Amino acid sequence: MSASTAMPEPTMSLSDVEHHLTYLTLSFIAAQYAELAKQAAHKAWPHVDYLARLVEGEADLRRDRATKSRIRLARFPVIKTLEQFRWDWPTRINRRQVQQHFHLEFIKDKANLILLGGVGVGKPQPGNYPSRTECIT
Repeated sequence: MSASTAMPEPTMSLSDVEHHLTYLTLSFIAAQYAELAKQAAHKAWPHVDYLARLVEGEADLRRDRATKSRIRLARFPVIKTLEQFRWDWPTRINRRQVQQHFHLEFIKDKANLILLGGVGVGKPQPGNYPSRTECIT
């Protein structure tokens, strides 16, 4: 190869890379790039696949943080999941209809969801589940 077409030698050290990753707050990439580089070299991944895995991990981490932040900012009194809902109380509840509302189609339709029932039957409890689900999506 002639000198004019040769690739220049990299002049950046690993500490420079880590400094830039910290500055850009790319915490997943900063924590995982070395280990993934070893895997990529061992399994002969193309450069684009190595980069894609780093970026995918960073995006997943940020998505998880955003979800946790939305839930925290919503200030739910108690965080419960649908699996924790007591379907045996109240004794008369249309489980299928309630679960259908958790698909949040009423939001897309710009409609309201009103939960009716007597005192002490837990109307606010299922009301928090769609809100929490909306924070996650």
